[in-house]
Amino acid sequence: MSAEFVLSFEDRGWYASHRDEVKQQITQLETFSRCVGAHEFRLAGTEPRDADAWCYDVRVFLEEERVFLEISAHPTIIEADLARLFAWVRACTGMSVDDEDGEPSGW
Repeated sequence: MSAEFVLSFEDRGWYASHRDEVKQQITQLETFSRCVGAHEFRLAGTEPRDADAWCYDVRVFLEEERVFLEISAHPTIIEADLARLFAWVRACTGMSVDDEDGEPSGW
């Protein structure tokens, strides 16, 4: 079962004008696996996995006004990469990471 989170930006204009930079930051993460279409990015931990396991641990969807995350597993390297991504965004603009119920996640 996966957990779902939403990255919301205090300055919606920042996200609209910096979406390409957000994409670039995602693709530079150590766990970046591949793009599926123009707006879905997959991250996969570097730990060995079972043959029947998903081929990714996180899916990141760049939506019109927010970023949607679906986290299936969060090994240490995934957590480190997500923390790095969130820190970069927060250095640029205010952002919250909320769970699917709209509650702050603590990320």
